[in-house]
Amino acid sequence: MRKSNCLPLILFLIIIVSGINVQAQFSSVTATSIDNNNLKIDLTFDEDIYSNSSCSTLTCIEISDFGLSITGGSATLNSNTPITITRLGNYDFTSRWGPGEPNNAGNENYAQHRSDGQLNDLSNFNNLNGILEVINPIAQVIPGYTWFASWPLGSECAHSYYKANTAKSWSDSKADATNAGIALGIGADLLVYNSQEEFEYMFNNQNTKVSNTWIGLRQYTGAADYSEPSGGWYWDDGTPMDNSASKLKYQITIALNGVPNGDELVTINPITAPASVFSCEGVSAVTQVNGLNQVYLNDKLDPYIVSSSITDDNTKVRVVFNEDIFTDAAGNPLLNSDFTLSLVQNGSAADLNSVNPTSIANYGDNVFDLLLPMNGLPITGKEVLTILPSAGIVFDVASNVASSVQFNNVVNFNPPKTGPIYLSNIYKTSTVSGSIVVASESFLCDDVSYNNYNQAYHDGTILEPQVGNYMIYNNRYSYPSTMLDGSDFGYFHLRGFNRILEIRKSDGLVVAKYSCD
Repeated sequence: MRKSNCLPLILFLIIIVSGINVQAQFSSVTATSIDNNNLKIDLTFDEDIYSNSSCSTLTCIEISDFGLSITGGSATLNSNTPITITRLGNYDFTSRWGPGEPNNAGNENYAQHRSDGQLNDLSNFNNLNGILEVINPIAQVIPGYTWFASWPLGSECAHSYYKANTAKSWSDSKADATNAGIALGIGADLLVYNSQEEFEYMFNNQNTKVSNTWIGLRQYTGAADYSEPSGGWYWDDGTPMDNSASKLKYQITIALNGVPNGDELVTINPITAPASVFSCEGVSAVTQVNGLNQVYLNDKLDPYIVSSSITDDNTKVRVVFNEDIFTDAAGNPLLNSDFTLSLVQNGSAADLNSVNPTSIANYGDNVFDLLLPMNGLPITGKEVLTILPSAGIVFDVASNVASSVQFNNVVNFNPPKTGPIYLSNIYKTSTVSGSIVVASESFLCDDVSYNNYNQAYHDGTILEPQVGNYMIYNNRYSYPSTMLDGSDFGYFHLRGFNRILEIRKSDGLVVAKYSCD
């Protein structure tokens, strides 16, 4: 009896909870994708959507029904409202090819709308009048084009159609359409048939206008489904000729400020206050939190040099990029030939014996130490080095090519760190100047005792750096040394010295090195 009494109540609660769930789980967007140029975003829906709660098609989904936001990266939105919004058709248009078409009889990668309502593939060398489609129900003034129709008739969702006054190639007609859209600030392209109804209206009512014209349909040889003659045909909105299996999509266009670096995350949400998007059941869309309404922009920022610096001894240059870079689009490490060097000598005898570094040390794919191919001494400090990524062969992970125009790629050589440095003990004297000198000096290694002192002092009219800024150092052993200051020299007593002698500045820079054999 208890079970019998509880069952209706349980079912009632299930129904109520389920009803609430339907309301709470309504999501307008179930998938999002963006085109390579960051202009068009496709929004996939799990069911048809309406701009009212009565399932009426008399009103349109408009740009004001959705809001945009962006986080991260370097680019920003020019507007928080889409520039255009249009529904993408999910239909099969392949039956509209004329008999024996497409046949690819000579690089025929572009579609002609024939007078019989069929399609034909033609090469770009042909000149036809293009049909321009603008996402706006009101006729616009477009130089070089004449308005002839708006469809659907009387609809707020209507598109307007224009015929070119001059016959041109398909690519020139496409450029005209793109430029018209930019000039108008609204979506414009060559004619794209988004539904069978649109095609039938044009063929039955505007055939004299659309006959023997270019439309926005072409064959992409780089498409995954490309094959001759019928594979890889796509409309200019990105949909394939056979789009019948596709879910319902709307396509919005956006405008950006700046160049995206790929870290920009765009979020699209329906306007909810007041509610602007509904299911046919009258359930209003909600602000989404599942991330399906978000998409990252494509990285279009060319890699560039953030900083360049040279070591104190002028042997290496460190180059830091804004991002990871590679020698090819496959992500292989950089090569010596990927950098080009040039040196302005400014009277110096020092020069480069190669335009490429001798070697490259890679630290994390964006930091590189370049060993300089120096030829000729001494270095004066007047030399100016320019580092450039070699033209057309340095890429980031998005295959953007590093520009040959850079702004943080010039370094000035350092002047010699010392005047002459004299090393001596009671038996012999040696002179070291300029860059690090490596030599074998047995006198520095023999007969070292408590009674023998190695001496280091500066000679010249200007004692720079001052006495005391250098020390003689036993690199292998940590035995202490004693320095006695004089007016222009210092004495160093090296206890247990028998391996390597360095002359080292107090800041750690080694200016000379002697090895004891």
